[in-house]
Amino acid sequence: MTKVRILTFGCKVNQYESELMAELLEKEGFLVVPDGIEADVYIVNTCAVTREAERKFKQTLRRIRREHKSSEIIVTGCYVQLKPEEAKRLEADMILGIREKKNISKYIHLLNGKRIVKISDVNEEKVLTERVRGSIEERTRAYIKVEDGCDRSCTYCAIRLARGTKIRSKPPKLVVEEVEGLIRRGYREIVITGVNVGRYGIDIGENLVSLLRKLLKLEGDYRIRLSSMNVEDVNDDLIDLFQSEKLCPHLHLSLQSGSNRILKLMGRRYTTEQYLKTVERLRKIDPLFSITTDIIVGFPSERDEDFEETLAIVKKVLFTKVHAFRFSARDGTPASRMDGQIPGNVKKERLEKLLELAKITSREYKRRGIGMVRRVLVERSIGGISRGYDEYYVHHEFFGGKVGEFQKVLVKYVEDEGVVSKCVDMV
Repeated sequence: MTKVRILTFGCKVNQYESELMAELLEKEGFLVVPDGIEADVYIVNTCAVTREAERKFKQTLRRIRREHKSSEIIVTGCYVQLKPEEAKRLEADMILGIREKKNISKYIHLLNGKRIVKISDVNEEKVLTERVRGSIEERTRAYIKVEDGCDRSCTYCAIRLARGTKIRSKPPKLVVEEVEGLIRRGYREIVITGVNVGRYGIDIGENLVSLLRKLLKLEGDYRIRLSSMNVEDVNDDLIDLFQSEKLCPHLHLSLQSGSNRILKLMGRRYTTEQYLKTVERLRKIDPLFSITTDIIVGFPSERDEDFEETLAIVKKVLFTKVHAFRFSARDGTPASRMDGQIPGNVKKERLEKLLELAKITSREYKRRGIGMVRRVLVERSIGGISRGYDEYYVHHEFFGGKVGEFQKVLVKYVEDEGVVSKCVDMV
């Protein structure tokens, strides 16, 4: 039996597609193995959002080639789609585009010592039809890709060039069937994801709110979590849905910068005032509504005062978590050609300052939950200590609980990466 190992880099969409490949391979009789077990074939599912993302997967690729000389390597994903000519120079036996992931079994059967390169145009895809079953044991959370592609034009982003500039949505009926199947198999958290999930349905006469209403009516002990959203896609109808206990009071709202001048240069379609107004509306429903975000420091022409405006918003919002990045010029994007590129040492200093503040504000947000009861989905348990995330996307550690089940806990105190809690029935 051929053993296959899949290594995934990047976003939740990539994680979904790796799960899809694993299920397709298992269906065809391949054995998908975890880390630590020698494989006959290694599939590297790449990311290209930043130079750092590229560096990490290339480092892994070199390690695989060095340590597993007799194994065959397949490279796929966004890097291949975005930089096909560079990808062809990678030390791999097969180079596949994003659409080719859906036929991964066929391509592995073609491995015979002859190098294969196949990269299809993602914009030729009209609608999403793939579905996952949730075949890997002891999983508690499932990612569901409902949309692909992005019709926006942020000046720094190359992912739309890799994923396509047209929105492609999965029909609601298929999404509902996919989620129903996962709930039946014991998955307790369903994460709705896509490249630009807020634009779901515009190509098929549907919308995200309508889809969520269908999902929230399903029977079973589960919860729904939304992945990254743009502020302009968060409307009143969506906000109203957060009154449902099955929809997690948490959104990943990409801020990117606290400066309106920089936001305009980035091609973002909102102002900081609109961003803060959206946060205010969400926290009218729940004062502790959890907001996580992305922020880029060192965007071309970013001044000290622009950066200080970003810090001011971080202090005001009290983000649960900030994913902070130094600006990384991506080939083919307008931002890579802009004047006023920021020196690396300045970007580094700003990143460090932002991360330090984000750590402080995150702790303050989590402190406000002390003494409150939360519902944690237990994902791991070692030596009687359970770990998992609550509905607010705060990480908990506590004694007791059962993997794959919800456990009510009382928040006791804050740590850097989360909180320490106590099972309600042990208080």
